Amino acid sequence: MSDSGKIEQNLRIFIPSLNRPQALLKKTLKLLEGIDKSLITIVVSNQEQFEIYDKMIKGYTFAISNTSSIGEKRNYIKHRAEEEYIVMIDDDITRILDCDGISLSGERIYQVILKGFEKCIDTKTSMFGICGYANPFYLRDSCTTDQLKFICGNFMGFIQNEKYPPIYSPYSLLEDYYFSCKHFLRDGGLVKFQGLGCETRFAKNNGGIQSTFSQDERLAQEYKIIDQMLCELPDGMIRIYEKARGKNIQLNRFFKCPKS
Repeated sequence: MSDSGKIEQNLRIFIPSLNRPQALLKKTLKLLEGIDKSLITIVVSNQEQFEIYDKMIKGYTFAISNTSSIGEKRNYIKHRAEEEYIVMIDDDITRILDCDGISLSGERIYQVILKGFEKCIDTKTSMFGICGYANPFYLRDSCTTDQLKFICGNFMGFIQNEKYPPIYSPYSLLEDYYFSCKHFLRDGGLVKFQGLGCETRFAKNNGGIQSTFSQDERLAQEYKIIDQMLCELPDGMIRIYEKARGKNIQLNRFFKCPKS
């Protein structure tokens, strides 16, 4: 059996969502039209949320995480998944663009998913993703595999099996930074398609994790997590820089993995 055939038989796409059934219908689910609905599981936070979503969205599998933060929800997905190849896509993606500014259809997104996992298999890595922004000016028609790159949580794939057991995040936020670093340290690389990017307007969308606390509260949590990551991760792997909204993390693409 080819790698793509093996992947297709053991694949599941998870969409974590909170207070956004209408946005989910109009955005990510519309974006994924053309992909078999039986491959997609929508992960909601509790029974009350499930009842709201279930009235509006038909034909999809649901899972209830009983968690409050996005980090906990992603950990739940990793723990729950029975499939070897799992993808997490945010609920508010409006488009995925290539470096020519062309929007990808559901069929092309599915092929990107297969290609991502095939590239992971070829490079003996277990995590892939695309760019977290969708400005074609900054996208490059290339794929990196041996550099430390940030795999944004809005679109990321994982291989999970005996060789690559799940990596969980101890953090409620910034978990995608943590996953990127820990997978790189374990595997010696990450697969990132530099020529593809997600378009989302999360700051303007209702619902989501920003509906659970104020911006100041979120920043306070992020600052605490950043300090903890600095203590946990190897020296030189991440750096902190100041921006208009406060401190942020940047991964050091020149960081050399101890495995290399």
